[in-house]
Amino acid sequence: MKGRLLTRLLLFLMVVFGVMATATALLSSREIAQALENEYKARALALARSIADGNTDLLLERSAGNIQAAIDQHQEMGDLSYIAVVDSQGDVVAHTFTPGVPDTVRGLMAAMRPGENGSLKPEIRTLALEDGAEVIHVVQPVLGGRAGFVHIGMSTAPIKDAMASAILRQHLLTLAVFMVCLAVAFLFIRNIAAKLASLAAYAQRVAAHDFSSDCEVRSGDEIGALAEAMRGMAGQIAGHVTQLEQSVAEATRELKDALGSLSAIVGNIGDGLLVARKGRILKHNAALLRIFGLENADYTGRVCEEVFGAGVGRVAAQAEEDDAPGEADAVLDSTPARLTEVLARRGDGQSFPVEITVARVPLTGGAASVCILRDVTEARRQEREREESRALLERMVAERTRELSRTNTQLKIEVAERKVVGDALRRAESKFRGIFENAVEGIFQISPEGRYLSANPAMAAIMGFASPEELVVYLSEHSPYLEPGRRQAFLDAMERDSEVKAFESQVRRKSGRIIWVSENARKVVDLAGKTLHYEGFVEDITLRKEAEGRLLHQAFHDPLTGLPNRLLFLDHLRMAMDRARRRADFRFAVLYMDLDRFKIINDSLGHDIGDKLLRHVSGALVACARSTDTVARFGGDEFAILLEDLTAPRDAIRFSRRVLDELARPLELDGREVTTSGSLGIVLHTGAYERPEALLRDADTAMYHAKAQGKSRFKVFNKRMHHQAQELMEMEIELRRAVGQGSLTLAFQPLVDIQERRLAGFETLVRWQRDNGRHIPPAEFIPLAEETGIIYPLDHWVFAQACKVSRRFMAVLRRVAPGAAFVTNVNLSAKHFRNPLLVGHLEQSIRASGAKASDLALEITESVLLDNLASAREVAAKLRDLGLGLCIDDFGTGYASLSYIQRFSVDTIKIDKGFVAGLSLPEVDPGSEAIVRSLVTLGAGLGLKVVAEGVETPEQLGFLRELGCRYGQGYLFARPMGLDEALALVESGAAVRWENVP
Repeated sequence: MKGRLLTRLLLFLMVVFGVMATATALLSSREIAQALENEYKARALALARSIADGNTDLLLERSAGNIQAAIDQHQEMGDLSYIAVVDSQGDVVAHTFTPGVPDTVRGLMAAMRPGENGSLKPEIRTLALEDGAEVIHVVQPVLGGRAGFVHIGMSTAPIKDAMASAILRQHLLTLAVFMVCLAVAFLFIRNIAAKLASLAAYAQRVAAHDFSSDCEVRSGDEIGALAEAMRGMAGQIAGHVTQLEQSVAEATRELKDALGSLSAIVGNIGDGLLVARKGRILKHNAALLRIFGLENADYTGRVCEEVFGAGVGRVAAQAEEDDAPGEADAVLDSTPARLTEVLARRGDGQSFPVEITVARVPLTGGAASVCILRDVTEARRQEREREESRALLERMVAERTRELSRTNTQLKIEVAERKVVGDALRRAESKFRGIFENAVEGIFQISPEGRYLSANPAMAAIMGFASPEELVVYLSEHSPYLEPGRRQAFLDAMERDSEVKAFESQVRRKSGRIIWVSENARKVVDLAGKTLHYEGFVEDITLRKEAEGRLLHQAFHDPLTGLPNRLLFLDHLRMAMDRARRRADFRFAVLYMDLDRFKIINDSLGHDIGDKLLRHVSGALVACARSTDTVARFGGDEFAILLEDLTAPRDAIRFSRRVLDELARPLELDGREVTTSGSLGIVLHTGAYERPEALLRDADTAMYHAKAQGKSRFKVFNKRMHHQAQELMEMEIELRRAVGQGSLTLAFQPLVDIQERRLAGFETLVRWQRDNGRHIPPAEFIPLAEETGIIYPLDHWVFAQACKVSRRFMAVLRRVAPGAAFVTNVNLSAKHFRNPLLVGHLEQSIRASGAKASDLALEITESVLLDNLASAREVAAKLRDLGLGLCIDDFGTGYASLSYIQRFSVDTIKIDKGFVAGLSLPEVDPGSEAIVRSLVTLGAGLGLKVVAEGVETPEQLGFLRELGCRYGQGYLFARPMGLDEALALVESGAAVRWENVP
């Protein structure tokens, strides 16, 4: 005890002094470090201000050499790490780093910018350099940063050294004080611990009933008083111990005598004796163990029900039911004994009857049940045998009488039934054997253990065996199922559900070929419900499975190229968007590509060449992509590519360039050299996209922007494109509404007979003013209408209005100039020539207005003659039969040949205004002059009307007259005008004079 107490006290003092010393050292070192850090910051700031103030002029002049010399003077300062001077743009002018400025400091320099109104203040921060050194970094702006910045780094190493030295001194001083205090405490505690150890030894001797020695501690303090009290207590304990030992010895002798008498009585009785309390055994004799066939052991404390059975346990417990909790043992009365018979359980688990006499008696610790048990097995057996013998004899007499009368009748019935059953069995066996042998489907029987019992020839043929016997032998040793656990799954399903329907699996035939089979089977049981066997039939569904696989593949793949289609691409794109939501570092891009000039190649070289070109492009795209990317064909010449897990956006740019370079290579298809290119739109995924369709929409928009800039281009989608697309969509909606409501307006530009100086007709022009009041030129909304399909109702509306206006023109003209030639021209898009309903619509509009078809002419472009020549020629013939005139607009700018003009029965050609513009003075373009002259001569030779467009100067008009051109149109005569003004012009008469026209 002395050692333990002394050790604990000394350890306690060491811990207290250690904590105090550590806390004192840390606080003092922190104050020292803070003071040194403030001093260093002040020195660094003062040095920075000194350099900044002293070198302002040099900084403004960017005199790097002088600035370098100025800062080199301060390198001798031991705690100075570096000095750097940068200009207002962050470029380093001079520095003391070797060899170069660290990235950490350079980044801080680049981030500094001049403040507004010169309000930038000095900054002080702590930096960790790449070499592990820590510095106090001071940034001093020069003229508020407009002239530059001075960066100074002061090393923090001296601060750390000073702090370490202070901590060491503090610890040494504390250790000295601690050692002195520890020595004093050791002497004081050792004196107290010696007395306490003596008292502890005395108390241990008293506890062991050793009163022979006295306590040695004698003093006048509290420990001495404690020792005196312990001596008195030991004397009293010694007297009590002597009295108790005498009483215990006398009681022990009396108890031994009583127990000896009781043991002699209990051991010699023949019946079993059991004393129990609360269902547990208190006492038992050897006879009880013999009755129950138990080993000669002590079962005290065991549960009665577990040892002797539930009946004995219940009887013993019922005898204690009158025992109320809390009653004193002295007032418990014995209950009269009662006799009962129950079933007990022997040690080997067999049940047997016992007769129990049970009574409730008071014992020490509470009431208990005393049971006398007698085995009555033999007595009950004898009684039962007597009863059974009597009953058996009576039954035998009665039964024998009935059997004799039944036997004769039963024998006759059995003979007849056996004959009927035999015939039925023979017929059923013959029928089943015929079905079994000749069935198209395979039929089998399997034992409950999975062993094949029989199979028919059809099943052997399905599995590739020559005979059913060979198949059964093979299946007894091998499982046909390709999947290891499939056979057991079939058996489990049969046993669980009693039948299996359409159980489809892959199995291996004898040749090794894998096929699909479908099994239907049921469980066959006997009258007791026990499984006899499983029987069923099997069908080869390989062809159906292959067809399903092909249909599934076709549903998600392009049949021409085998690439994923739009559905599968959207599914992959949706999964990529989900991954991007889960992973912040996951990047992907969507590319939309359209082949350039594919329609020309397809129409000129044939669809077979076009299909081969598409397959070649598909292969090129797949070769350029990675295995993690998705290349899809959306139909026609449109492809989409999903680039996943990009490291940077430039990866999509590099992929696009690689694709365009690959497509630009000439290739030979069926002996023809074919060259193509593509236009690519790129969308880089951002968190703003929620639906995959939005990504495809923007990629398509970017692709059209790339196509608008030329062939073989790519374009990355930006917000401006989205705004333009929205603007086009809004314009499309307004244009569609304007066409539907008929809110467009018409303008009419005169066609002039420049030889006779008279009005020869009008060209009908359409004008549109948007809801915001902006007038949209036809060059903007006509292409939009053609792209969106609005051109069909638009042209129909314009033609219907032109028919009505033509009737009014002709009504006025017949009044003022009867017999004068006059025509109203209407522009018609080339797309209408693909519409088989065009002629019917035009004829309906002419009839509804009451106009004459001969007073109307359709202006078409040369592209109509080249686009599907046979169909366009047929439509043109029907229009001519209807009486409408045909005019080739902007003639000379396309590729139409003279044979096309002749085939289409064109009656008018209009010279493009670009050629007419070349006839202006002072210099006439020789090429334009030659083209116009040739076209006028051509028209005269073919009997065609020739109209010169864009006539704007008297010189052009004079030149055209000189060439013999008959008709002209342009601003020289009039700008497009409204209907009222046009009617007034017709009202003025056939001969009209225009101002400024000679």
